[in-house]
Amino acid sequence: MNLKRTSLLLRRSLLLGLLLAGTSLADDAWVIREEGVGPVKIGMTLAQLSATLHQKLSEEEGGSENCFYVNARDHDQVSFMIINGRLARIDVDAPGVATSAGIQVGDSEARARNAYGNRMKVTAHFYIDDGHYLTAQLADGRYGVRFETASGKIVRYYAGKYDAIQYVEGCE
Repeated sequence: MNLKRTSLLLRRSLLLGLLLAGTSLADDAWVIREEGVGPVKIGMTLAQLSATLHQKLSEEEGGSENCFYVNARDHDQVSFMIINGRLARIDVDAPGVATSAGIQVGDSEARARNAYGNRMKVTAHFYIDDGHYLTAQLADGRYGVRFETASGKIVRYYAGKYDAIQYVEGCE
């Protein structure tokens, strides 16, 4: 094989590898929006959520008939809160999944405040002495995002229907 052909094959292989890696990363890189994540939309029924994610979802223990959480096998940082049969909120409790403003678990309160500007309301955390709730509501008032912090760092957050992000103990 001549040098020119070898070079061409290497470039094609490298390009194909980069394209495949990019596709894999894009599939795994969910971005949380106040009204959904990836292909998932707040308000979906449990059946619609399962169909959209192409899997049967596992229900977490606890909760009740009217409010419970389900998990998707490929996104272990994310839980879906189902209230009265519909997706009400999306919870994130580990780094790796950011909001549409680029904020994720582990970021500073200051970074979140800067990203959300004057939409961000800060209140004292109910259970963590040095913690806060940082809550931003969309202009239509129906959706929002809330970050929980401790010692100036985001420890978890959730997005979805504004009334659902007000729950500080999940479904309880």
